[in-house]
Amino acid sequence: MLLEEELGLVAQAKAGEQAAIGLLWDDITPKLYGYLVKTLKDRQLADDVLQDTWLKAINALESFRPKGVRFSAWLFVIARNECRQHWRKNGREVSIDEDNETQSAVHSPIELTNKITLDTVLAQLPIDDHEILCLRYISELSFNEIAHVLEISAISARVRTHRALKRANLILNK
Repeated sequence: MLLEEELGLVAQAKAGEQAAIGLLWDDITPKLYGYLVKTLKDRQLADDVLQDTWLKAINALESFRPKGVRFSAWLFVIARNECRQHWRKNGREVSIDEDNETQSAVHSPIELTNKITLDTVLAQLPIDDHEILCLRYISELSFNEIAHVLEISAISARVRTHRALKRANLILNK
């Protein structure tokens, strides 16, 4: 969805149009959920954080100001803060729910191999590399949006992504 379309839907949502929120949900949620699952490594927890994120976003919708940033990037900031809050409450440990991991929609041996490879590489990366690669390639955020989410400059987002890719490539080629 283009920035203008997204901001138009946000304006409609602010005006009370429920359909606009539904369209935003449909467009943003798959990427946001993918980010949360990869970050939290627990589908049930990702579901809870996703719901909390949207609830906070809807309640604070009037305070959203674009400032050259997408609404979706604003949602990622909220989701990231929700993850941090969870980790503060429960320690930094995350559990992998074996049953939920095996229920993912993998349709072919190639997809399964790619998923295993991706999960293996991401698990070996430092948390900062893991997060920035998920934001860039799973959630498909631009460098400006990543910069907004991580509260860094766009140049730093680009450099950190490049360095994370180099480290991931080293792991992959071991």
